[in-house]
Amino acid sequence: MKTEIPFRCWAEIDLDALAGNLRQLRSLRDKSEPLIAVIKANAYGHGAEPVARRLWREGVRMAAVANVREAAAVSRAAPGLKVLLLSPLLPVEIGLLIKRPRWIATVSSLGELALFERAAARQRKKISVHLELDTGMGRTGAFSRGLIELLRRIRKSQWIEWSGLFSHLTFEDINCGSARQLAQFKAFCGFLSRTEKLPFLHFESSSGGVILPGARGRRDDPPRGMRCGLALYGIPEPLSAWTRKLGAHPLRPVLTWKTRIGLVREMPAGTPISYGGTFRTRRKTRVAVLCAGYADGLPRKLSNRGEVLIHGRRCRILGRVTMDMVMVDVTRLPRARWGDEVVLIGKSGRDEITAGEFAGWAETISYEVLCGISSRVSRIYEGGGVES
Repeated sequence: MKTEIPFRCWAEIDLDALAGNLRQLRSLRDKSEPLIAVIKANAYGHGAEPVARRLWREGVRMAAVANVREAAAVSRAAPGLKVLLLSPLLPVEIGLLIKRPRWIATVSSLGELALFERAAARQRKKISVHLELDTGMGRTGAFSRGLIELLRRIRKSQWIEWSGLFSHLTFEDINCGSARQLAQFKAFCGFLSRTEKLPFLHFESSSGGVILPGARGRRDDPPRGMRCGLALYGIPEPLSAWTRKLGAHPLRPVLTWKTRIGLVREMPAGTPISYGGTFRTRRKTRVAVLCAGYADGLPRKLSNRGEVLIHGRRCRILGRVTMDMVMVDVTRLPRARWGDEVVLIGKSGRDEITAGEFAGWAETISYEVLCGISSRVSRIYEGGGVES
């Protein structure tokens, strides 16, 4: 007889919330301006394949990923999606690109372009590319002069199709200074003014879409797409401007992260808790041992500083986070019992721990928190799908 293995640490993914966020984001854009769904890093920890399938059903036609393995996963889930690879390809991966006509490479240099062209010519198949302009990121992309040379080479090639142009904002949130983002946008438009027969353009990310929704280049520029990552998954921080802009219909977090109480113990005063004894009880303390640790994605930075929600009440983390467990104070929660549900990120009762608050305790950003939820954490999707 088959025995169902219970969940000790899991993430609930609300795909209806994902679809609702997509509709909300579309409501702020011109209908001719498509949204590019960023599904890299396992859809920011939400699960690339289920997310891709739902977004395809909702009418999304282009996704962005980091590498060929991610592109393959997205293509399995939604074969009709065009998939933009944002990171540089390795030379050995170019052959995979040629076999997938819906995959689009990002090109930043003449060296990459030469390899793509030779490989495409051997197979006698075209490769579609988006060129990236470095407007201040200092990571990938070509500077303006180099990009002009790339365009000159592409226009002479029968094997390379230039299908897009983009740049990348240097800030992860809107609080770092919109003036810098506007300066990047002006640099982008400055390049456009020197270029004819422009393809599809995309510049804004989730945060940039708040600051620059009405910003445009020339009147005859093609429609601009927006790459939607964090906003698509409904993370309110650092995107509070989205909430203000959407008014009574804010974005909804798609992910809730939960675990369970594995044990409850009564600790006398003076008892050290966890490795190194960095916390010592000052009074008789009721301690719950939770079934989650840093192997699940719970950062050690939360040691002695983070909180969780049990029965709608906040409970403080005691001592160091360990690989598989963490301890919390439930002295003021006498109803807390072995096996009870615990919320790490999400709502419980009237309270909520957001990804942004969680990230603040960990001295990082929401992106890293979500991407850091490990594969050991089962993903449960609305409709009953489970990815373990």
